[in-house]
Amino acid sequence: MMKRFFQQKLFWGGFVGILLAVFIFTFAFMGSTVNPTLKEMPLAVVVQDEGVAMPNGQEMNFGKILEDQLKKNEKAPIDWTFLDSRKDAVQGMNEKEYYAAIVIPGDLSLNIFSLLSEKPMQPEVEIFINEGMNMTGATMADQVTSGILSNFNQQVQHNLYDQIAGAQTLSVKQSKILAQPVQVTKEKLNQAGSHTANGNAPALFTQILWITTFISSIIIYTVIKKLWPGKWNFSAIFSQLLGGLLFVVSICGLVFWLTEGVLDVAIANNAEMFMLLLFIGLMFFFIQGALLNWIGYAAAPLFVLLLFFAMPILTLPPELLPDITRNWLYSWIPFRFSVEAFKDVLFFGSNPLENGIGVLGYTGLAGFLLMLSAVFKPERKAADHKSITAE
Repeated sequence: MMKRFFQQKLFWGGFVGILLAVFIFTFAFMGSTVNPTLKEMPLAVVVQDEGVAMPNGQEMNFGKILEDQLKKNEKAPIDWTFLDSRKDAVQGMNEKEYYAAIVIPGDLSLNIFSLLSEKPMQPEVEIFINEGMNMTGATMADQVTSGILSNFNQQVQHNLYDQIAGAQTLSVKQSKILAQPVQVTKEKLNQAGSHTANGNAPALFTQILWITTFISSIIIYTVIKKLWPGKWNFSAIFSQLLGGLLFVVSICGLVFWLTEGVLDVAIANNAEMFMLLLFIGLMFFFIQGALLNWIGYAAAPLFVLLLFFAMPILTLPPELLPDITRNWLYSWIPFRFSVEAFKDVLFFGSNPLENGIGVLGYTGLAGFLLMLSAVFKPERKAADHKSITAE
């Protein structure tokens, strides 16, 4: 009996299948996240320091020194952008171009050397952290910018100590200030509100919509196959679309009520949020419906695998992803555009639909047209009809 057990094709087929599943899911869940390495993180710098004339006639400009150091450090995994004004930096962050910005004021050098005078004016440098762009990325940007200004403070301190070189007695106030000559202030922009899963709510909304619309698509497709077992016709397509609309509206209404009314997720504009939920839900349904209509249930594993491969990377900044993941997966998956749209509404106070339907919208539109074009598919074989009827 035991010999017959190990001779069963189902046993060995299942054995090979489970090894294949382990291979796929290991790469899906860990392949892109097990060793994240930062590359080309976009940060901004505004250097307005006008410098100061030294008693010996030399010009000293600490802001320019910092700028030169940043430009020379080519090995750093940072893509620095040098801007002209604080306004440009804030605008760039509102447009999701930078994770953080350092702003050097025009009187930096002047105030630094005032610390050696009788009326010291402590200089101030600003750091802006773009929290809504990506929480993980914002945290890393905070660490990078804080580290840079910490080293900069040490350079300024050593320079000032060299200036006095024992020839000047410092007051208690000056001594305290020289412990950290440049004051650093931080401000978070586009903050993630309360109850947003530490800023990961956009990814969670995306996952919920994809899973629920996937189940809806399978249910509706199964009903269509039972009622119209042969060739697709416009009646079947129209029924599929109406059923999908009912499912998606109900899903989005329930998701919105649960998250905003029960879980107290911070949503600035309820109307825009609900319309975005509905839009993304419909786009997902069209994409899924197109593949189901043309290749049938074989599309279902594709939907599941796509979600499994995408889930681990939706909450990471793309600058942490391996090149193969960033270029061959992240660059085109519909979830990416959904997450960015939810960020706009939840964290940036903007409506992504004001500027058009975007990549996700055009992808969904293509799916909608493919759903309609299923009426031109060849009629199924008689054998298929019997199997469907038997169900």
